[in-house]
Amino acid sequence: MISLTALRRFYPSINEHKMVEEEVLRLLGDTLDVRYIRHDLHQPGMLKYAQKNFFSILFLSIYRALNIPCSRRIMYGIMNHSIRGIVTGTDNILDDEYKELLPLRFSEKATRFKSVMHILLFDRFLFRVLDEAVKDRLITPEDKYLVQQKVFESMVLIGEEEATEEGGVSRILQPAEILSSVHMYKGGNLLRLAFVAPLILEKELSAELDKADRGIYSIGMALQVIDDLTDFYSDIRRQNHNYLVSSVYFEGTASERKKLDAILSNADAAELPIEKEFAGSVSRVMERAIGEALTGFDRLHEAGYWISRSQALGLIKYLFKLRGVKNLLPLLPEECGTTLLTG
Repeated sequence: MISLTALRRFYPSINEHKMVEEEVLRLLGDTLDVRYIRHDLHQPGMLKYAQKNFFSILFLSIYRALNIPCSRRIMYGIMNHSIRGIVTGTDNILDDEYKELLPLRFSEKATRFKSVMHILLFDRFLFRVLDEAVKDRLITPEDKYLVQQKVFESMVLIGEEEATEEGGVSRILQPAEILSSVHMYKGGNLLRLAFVAPLILEKELSAELDKADRGIYSIGMALQVIDDLTDFYSDIRRQNHNYLVSSVYFEGTASERKKLDAILSNADAAELPIEKEFAGSVSRVMERAIGEALTGFDRLHEAGYWISRSQALGLIKYLFKLRGVKNLLPLLPEECGTTLLTG
């Protein structure tokens, strides 16, 4: 789905992300006693590595396209990886799962404790990388404190939305309301965290970074809607907001609404394929998501990013594969991208 030419353009940023991870491991070794760190690390192949770290690599490639110096790109990359680790550790606890970003040697079953350690360690790394940047004269002490505060404030706003869903929600919001009060935080603004520091520190690139920031917001909104397709049944069980549920409830056919009512009445019912049960609504939601994502990549292109619209469409379809909903692509209208989530 992605051309070889496009993949080659990502290679330098893939290598830079490996440098970022090496620096994170150095910080881990400086922070935690060696007996708590695993060293039997298995490196995946290039493609799997790029899949696992797609957005981290995308951010680095945007910084590179805007000619941000390498030393600062690596600094931003470490910050992004640390924020990603804090968010992942938090999601692990809230969702009772375990995704690992640090090679910790604690009991295999101690997933909650290891998730807490992820949050504590990555928070320290976020401070350490900025302290080192001051020491290396990449930023000023005043910049350090401002960046730390702005990143923290931005994360709190995202966390506030997560807090509203804890324990379940009591009603189904309109599709537009989900976008404006839910997905703008845990979708759009979550990805925008990668531009909080550059917008403060790269003053000569403010116009380009503002366009990139708005582009990433649109891509994040689209990604959250794509995730809602994957999480349709789990969000119903957990009583979380879900854009597809809302779209079926308020915009679906009578047949689709009847099926949804049956599922809402019995959340433990068999999970039938959404592409068969709600084909019309799934197609509509996919068209809106891809339209929003294409708008995001158009804004990145305006900022100076190299990706074309046709390459962007290939990347978006690739994201469907990464999110586990490749099977839904046949429902996508041939002429897609004209209906926006925000339109």
